[in-house]
Amino acid sequence: IAEVRAACPKGVIIGSGGIRDGVDAARAIRLGADMVGQATGVLAAATLSTEAVVEHFQTLIRQMRTVCFCTGSANLTALRKAPLQD
Repeated sequence: IAEVRAACPKGVIIGSGGIRDGVDAARAIRLGADMVGQATGVLAAATLSTEAVVEHFQTLIRQMRTVCFCTGSANLTALRKAPLQD
């Protein structure tokens, strides 16, 4: 994602594939994705119930908020500028 962002600084980048949880989603946003797609987790929840899908997204949001907190980022805009760690 970072290499694509460097090559196309004004392009819209959707990070998808291998996004398992909110940490992966936040990581993709930090690396330069404008949006994140996640199919496997959503589809797995959808086979159970509507409530499972809602819970899936609530968990994803909680995880992303935790990443923002841990990086000192007030929101996703701030997360985009957070220092990268090795």
